[in-house]
Amino acid sequence: MYVEDGARIAAILLVWGVVAAFFLYGATELGVFGRAFARLGQVFVYAGVLNAILYVAYRTLDYHHALAADR
Repeated sequence: MYVEDGARIAAILLVWGVVAAFFLYGATELGVFGRAFARLGQVFVYAGVLNAILYVAYRTLDYHHALAADR
């Protein structure tokens, strides 16, 4: 169970990281919107980290409720 959750967290961070890297490093070369794309890439980085933190919080609460239900 812990390995599966770790893999899901890694997948969340990988997907958001790829999207963020595209906007931070790839799309910034596309003319006048380069600075806006770089900011958008930073937003995607923060969104990915927040998404992973929220997933960990969800799994923690789910585990706690599962333990309480077993009692």
